[in-house]
Amino acid sequence: MDNGITTLDYILNKFNLSFDDKTRLPIEIPDIGRNGLAELFRELGFKSGAEIGVLAGEYSEVLCRANPQAKLYSIDPWVPHRGYTDFMRKGTFEKAYVAAKARLAPYNCEIVKKFSLDAAADFTDESLDFVYIDGDHNFQNCTNDLAEWSKKIKYGGIISGHDYIKHKKPTNIHVYEVVRGYTEAYNIRPWFLLAAKTVIDGIITAEARTFMWVKMPAAGPGSFDK
Repeated sequence: MDNGITTLDYILNKFNLSFDDKTRLPIEIPDIGRNGLAELFRELGFKSGAEIGVLAGEYSEVLCRANPQAKLYSIDPWVPHRGYTDFMRKGTFEKAYVAAKARLAPYNCEIVKKFSLDAAADFTDESLDFVYIDGDHNFQNCTNDLAEWSKKIKYGGIISGHDYIKHKKPTNIHVYEVVRGYTEAYNIRPWFLLAAKTVIDGIITAEARTFMWVKMPAAGPGSFDK
């Protein structure tokens, strides 16, 4: 699928969704989790993508198993650094790196041991079919990841990420705020949330939800001057 309209139509049809100028955003897709997103990438014929923030490689493996014909770049510095919100001990990252290498060795996966923006500089703009962002969750780094990796996605590709959740107490996790601000600033319509935010029998649920949108012309940094 080589353009945003085709990809978007597929998603709307697959999940029996409708969209117009009056549709409230984000559009909820309650019966698909991020494992289902990996299957969607396969259905769309995606051949290349990146996960930003890999740790021990569990979700990279999900992406690889769901779509073995695709080339995945698993990107993480695997070192403690200022601004990272989850783990700070060096030994934790070293163990995770060893685990990721072992877990991903059987697949069509290239491990890239770099900081997110350093790795992004190595990719040509509009060269990837998808990105899944799950790295640093603070405001600055989350914003940088969305801005820079969006440039690397082809029109008709998917920009997605993890941990979309509104926290009741002050926190250094700002995915919710960044995604809402980014989609509003660049008039990204529509965009989607996967899995329900409350437990419902028979429906896939997740507290930390996955967001996604299809890259369309004139959506995101650098798009308006093309």
